[in-house]
Amino acid sequence: MQLTLALGANLGDRRKTLATARQLIREQIGPEIAATSLHETKAWGHKEQPDFLNQVMVVAIQQPALLQLAAAGKVPQLLHQVLDRTQHIESLLGRQRHEHWGPRTCDIDLIFVGDLRFEDHRISLPHPWWSERDFVGGIIRRELPWLLVP
Repeated sequence: MQLTLALGANLGDRRKTLATARQLIREQIGPEIAATSLHETKAWGHKEQPDFLNQVMVVAIQQPALLQLAAAGKVPQLLHQVLDRTQHIESLLGRQRHEHWGPRTCDIDLIFVGDLRFEDHRISLPHPWWSERDFVGGIIRRELPWLLVP
């Protein structure tokens, strides 16, 4: 199963943070299939903060515990495990959740999980704003257009 993530950072050593985030994602979720180049973008939502460095990353979900959930058809549990892992990575990289859309050392958003459509109190897939954010939709359209082929 293929997972598309949007990564961002606007505090600290942004380049190093994103490189570390990609490494942790590979270790905790699965191998990288593709990644876009890094893009400097203005903040979205709360605009009075430093610019972000953003990247889109595609990985294969291959960690054994995640594969077991997928094989058993336990989609909600799988998605929550993936979200828990990405939020844990954010935390390891210094993310503190003080202000919605505020500055952060690391932000990892789930954009697509294969072609799943899913929504509950924690997750909406595809990500509801992916196409409105140039740092996600624009990057995907320019660098990973194969993701958008039905």
